[in-house]
Amino acid sequence: MKNCVTPKAIALLFVLFFFFSSIPVNAQIETNKTNESLQESIKIVSAQKINPITVEVLLSNNQRMTFDFYGENIFRLFQDNSGGILRDPEAKPEAKILVDNPRRKVSSLEVKDNNNTISIKTGKIEIQLNKNTSLFKVLNLNTNSVAFETLQPVGFEKNKVTLTLKENSEEYFYGGGVQNGRFSHKGKAIAIENQNSWTDGGVASPTPFYWSTNGYGMMWHTFKKGFYNFGAKEKGITSLYHETDYLDVFFMVNNGAVALLNDFYQLTGNPVLIPKFGLYQGHLNAYNRDYWTEDEEKGILFEDGKKYKESSKETEGGIKESLNGELNNYQFSGRAVIDRYNTHDMPLGWLLPNDGYGAGYGQTETLDGNIQNLRSLADYAEKKGVKIGLWTQSDLHPKPEVSALLQRDIVKEVRDAKVRVLKTDVAWVGAGYSFGLNGITDVAQIMTYYGNNARPFIISLDGWAGTQRYAGIWSGDQTGGQWEYIRFHIPTYIGSGLSGQPNISSDMDGIFGGKNLAVNTRDFQWKTFTPMELNMDGWGANEKYPHALGEPATSINRWYLKMKSEIVPYAYSIAKESVDGLPQIRAMFLEYPNPYTLGKATQYQFMYGPSFFSSSYLSGNEGR
Repeated sequence: MKNCVTPKAIALLFVLFFFFSSIPVNAQIETNKTNESLQESIKIVSAQKINPITVEVLLSNNQRMTFDFYGENIFRLFQDNSGGILRDPEAKPEAKILVDNPRRKVSSLEVKDNNNTISIKTGKIEIQLNKNTSLFKVLNLNTNSVAFETLQPVGFEKNKVTLTLKENSEEYFYGGGVQNGRFSHKGKAIAIENQNSWTDGGVASPTPFYWSTNGYGMMWHTFKKGFYNFGAKEKGITSLYHETDYLDVFFMVNNGAVALLNDFYQLTGNPVLIPKFGLYQGHLNAYNRDYWTEDEEKGILFEDGKKYKESSKETEGGIKESLNGELNNYQFSGRAVIDRYNTHDMPLGWLLPNDGYGAGYGQTETLDGNIQNLRSLADYAEKKGVKIGLWTQSDLHPKPEVSALLQRDIVKEVRDAKVRVLKTDVAWVGAGYSFGLNGITDVAQIMTYYGNNARPFIISLDGWAGTQRYAGIWSGDQTGGQWEYIRFHIPTYIGSGLSGQPNISSDMDGIFGGKNLAVNTRDFQWKTFTPMELNMDGWGANEKYPHALGEPATSINRWYLKMKSEIVPYAYSIAKESVDGLPQIRAMFLEYPNPYTLGKATQYQFMYGPSFFSSSYLSGNEGR
């Protein structure tokens, strides 16, 4: 029959009907689930002030949300559904993100229940909570505007807590620490985790803090990894999470970048004020490990007119390095480095003579003998206006199982050998997080206590919120000799500063690569205006001395290094003002031993007037 429907056709029609009808059915099911979820969303039952600075909000699921105020414009939002109370985040080993006394006075704190809204108000901000949804928004009372608002209730998963905020079309975001190659994060996502990834797109020293041009900042109070999405997944939505099982975040509401960064510093501490010698370039390499043999084809030209090649293994006829040149090896010693800078008329502020795996600072069979060897170098360097520091690959306190060559005792190094710089590396603080913060806190306290009240000068990696109060940071091991090295460092430095980590540096013309005169000189030029300069020698295609590539690079680099020396008073003053807000130039310049500074005391008196020498300017130990 012409119009007969066969069983095969019926089966096909059934399959097609089921396939197409299932799409709207499933969509409807999901819609129904969403609606049910919204209807059953967590509500606010009540809110009460439990002390003069804290408000506790009771939710319909019998959980509690705490708003704890650290000032008129800073509050801590805490919620632990397992019943825990406010506490420091877990830290193994022990470390603290917050300073000892982070709170400021809260003159008034009002709580009002207005029908469907709970209002929590200070003199500067107001938090409005929707009782039906538990969503909230925060108003800046100075500008009468909304600083931020939540789009979804706090999301709690087993090991993940998520905040979802509204993103405005004209809103921009900065922070997150050392996000290599980036500083503005709108429409992007950033990882708040220690990746030890040191090229464009990698993360070197994350910070769980960001701020918005809308007038607010946020710091997650944790050492756990996180991820911040600023509209990359969906425009109009800022999604933030950390791998933790409870919520603990700080919000700060203020006008502009400076004010918000100062709020961050209120909680975590002001950036360390780098000592005067730290504003000059430093030279880093291992001078107590390798052997040098003559090699006219591939060797490096030395002062005796011969070319030598370096090897980490003892070779026949090889000359071993030492710090003080006491083994008829002076041109391969740490002292020779200092003299080399003087010979080429190049400013030098500090030297790390053990920066390399397996390099100690002495060749005796005892730690104390090696400490004395280091002290001998420090005394020599001090006469030349240079300070001595150390690189570290292991624990800084004595361990019986470690050989004398690699044994460390940071107390003796600071107290007896006059060490005033410490550079940490991934071999020691590669875990980052609380481990890194614990380590630099320990060193900073020891350096001050046993170093005659010396200001700590620590250069670290794998930082976190709070790192800035003890250390500067560097961006990792990178390859010089190419324009990309400079290109991605400029936004990296900007982003680090906007994250509350202003003391940032990187190896001059990279630790690797080199042999590109234009890139080499450009790096010396632009880093004239950055806080620190590190010449990491011994790993690149050429030596990393400023004079390594010959003329005209030598003269250009010398000119800019001397310019950097001349602006030390201004750089130091800006740094000092950023720490305590006082635009003063201290007496540190009166006795500065480096011959490349701007000038003498009479020049400062001419520039700043007789008051420069008044007792009020001479107080304190900022000259160290």
